[in-house]
Amino acid sequence: MPLQYERAVPNPKELFLRDPAAEIAVWHGQEVLRLSGQGASLALIPELCLSQGKIEVDIEAEGAAYAGIAFRALDTYNYELAYIQPHTSGCWDALQYDPVFHGSNTWQVYYGAGAQQMAQVPPQTWIRLKVEFKEQQALVQAGEQPPLLVSRLAHPHQSGLVGIWTYLPAHFANLRVWDDLPDWAHLNFPALPGENTCGLLDAWFLDGFGKVNCEPGGILNLNRYLPVTVKEVRLIRQIEMLENGSLTLDLGFSDELNLQMDDQVIFTGQNIFHVSPNWAERGYVSPDHHISLPLSRGIHTITATLKATESFGFGILLRITGGQYRLLPAHLVE
Repeated sequence: MPLQYERAVPNPKELFLRDPAAEIAVWHGQEVLRLSGQGASLALIPELCLSQGKIEVDIEAEGAAYAGIAFRALDTYNYELAYIQPHTSGCWDALQYDPVFHGSNTWQVYYGAGAQQMAQVPPQTWIRLKVEFKEQQALVQAGEQPPLLVSRLAHPHQSGLVGIWTYLPAHFANLRVWDDLPDWAHLNFPALPGENTCGLLDAWFLDGFGKVNCEPGGILNLNRYLPVTVKEVRLIRQIEMLENGSLTLDLGFSDELNLQMDDQVIFTGQNIFHVSPNWAERGYVSPDHHISLPLSRGIHTITATLKATESFGFGILLRITGGQYRLLPAHLVE
């Protein structure tokens, strides 16, 4: 278990810093590295590139914060991320896996089992956060509490830089990094979603781009393909009704959607983050909307115009049930 890096107080001069106000500070009588969390702070250890290993750091937030560990960083816009949320201590998302794609956090796409865990992480209390990772899995643990087990890491690259991250101010101390191979023989990771879940669209045609594949659970993560500067897209998928009938569309999305069938609007809505204790008001891409419509025999075109109004996950999920139909290939759209 070779120790690769150890600092009681991470030295800003040794780190790549994306933070306009990072500083060595004294917090409750202890010397710490304070990251300001202005627009999200990132501090990576240059040249320490790992495909597997363990990272530990002590974290104490001043108040509300999202403070944690970045790993397998391909660059400063694409990395795996796990953090604590002191302001939701005791709730379902106090411990969060939140992969960053093209500069956007995506927790509204990656949620639930394998991405969120209840934990006690109160503000102004030191918490030791640990991340272990190998292959496409990770373990995230706050103190000695039950860990969050990530069954499938979202990024395809197998190695990258490691470091610390926060949105809103947080203090860091006792950063240590090992390149050991974790032993998880005693753990049961959550079951992965099926690759061919019945009725879920597995791909779309992105206008001006081409075919884009959905995640295994059926959600299209547009941040995987597009920079955060893209705020609106047009998605197309064609179906063929083999006979007259009725279809039901189960729909989830973030952030604003206009859905059409054959140029006729069948749904419009907004699903964004609200500061709320209610799960349904956080803006997750969950199939909570249901549309039933009759369709005649022949080819029909589904068009989704999707807008991003925040940077927490930009995507759509669509399940089609009922009737006799077949999906036409996503890459064959005029």
